[in-house]
Amino acid sequence: MKFRNDISIGIAGCGVALVHHLLALKNVPGVRILWFCDPDGKRAEEAKRLWGKQSRTGPNFEKLLGEETPDVVHICTPPAFHAGTAFMAFEAGSHVLLEKPMAQTVAEAKKILEARDRSGRKLCVVHNHMFDPPILRLKKLAADGKLGRLFFGRGCYFLDSSKMAHEKLDQKGHWVHRLKSGIAGEFMPHTLYLLQAFFGPVRKLDLLYDNGLSEGGKPDENLYSLQMRFAGGLGQVFMADRMPYGHFSFSFYGTKAAAHVNMMDLTLSVEKIRHSLPLPAARMASTVEQSFQKLGWTALNIFQIGLGKLKRRPGHRLLIKKFYEALRGKGRVPVSGEEGLMNVKALELLNKAMAAREKDSGE
Repeated sequence: MKFRNDISIGIAGCGVALVHHLLALKNVPGVRILWFCDPDGKRAEEAKRLWGKQSRTGPNFEKLLGEETPDVVHICTPPAFHAGTAFMAFEAGSHVLLEKPMAQTVAEAKKILEARDRSGRKLCVVHNHMFDPPILRLKKLAADGKLGRLFFGRGCYFLDSSKMAHEKLDQKGHWVHRLKSGIAGEFMPHTLYLLQAFFGPVRKLDLLYDNGLSEGGKPDENLYSLQMRFAGGLGQVFMADRMPYGHFSFSFYGTKAAAHVNMMDLTLSVEKIRHSLPLPAARMASTVEQSFQKLGWTALNIFQIGLGKLKRRPGHRLLIKKFYEALRGKGRVPVSGEEGLMNVKALELLNKAMAAREKDSGE
């Protein structure tokens, strides 16, 4: 399909994720949103207001899709509705941009791929952090062999209480608590797809879980620790919610050097020992070198923010830009459905581990 005119868009789901899509779309030339769909009319109207251009709103996705079939459907609904919404969009002849996780189960994800193949349309899954600046740099370092053979990766994600309150994640009725892995099922996919990008599919996953109890005996934070064997190495993920501060970081260890990424301030440092120096001096030199690297990244980020080139959620913006370039024949889809399926397979292992833990604990 070649687009001679503007690419038309339909939006399914007007929650938190949609805001990042709209910010990205405002920098994509030649697009127009036909309609916003959400069962909550106020959210749909607010999304329309944020977009600031003429569009429709409505609660019934199938009706809107039938009345005005867009070239592309952005699916920003809770995961329970991903598969069904994607099926209808592909059947109508639309391309699909699908929020993570791609589906709730491997079976659903495979059916989405089948629907894509039958339609001949494109599918992109929003693994947005793959396109954050330090991750792009890390991928190049790894591809150029600067780190040697990667053999271990570790991710750490803290969900702070203020974010939970702002997004109403602390309310029991929120849909994240109906996921098979609870709130981990919404945020753990980020850490998993980033590790899988470097180590491949997860072959084995073990879970340690603790529901920390405060002195009053009430649940405090949920603590998740995953130990994994990937096709190409070993990995670990630690996640905690209800924390007083947010944190998101990764470390990758190779045979030549280690790389440390802070996803909060978008900085990267490479750790290596210079064997030409005496060992104590080499260790101190490594620390100093990493400090200068982080300082350099920080200075660059501040400079780009000042110029308006680095904005909030850069990965979302770049992924969506690349997706629309792919629709116009410039390059490949940034995150394929097959990559989305690999992430869902890892998530399904987590779901099974959570179910086994609950069975063993009698919850």
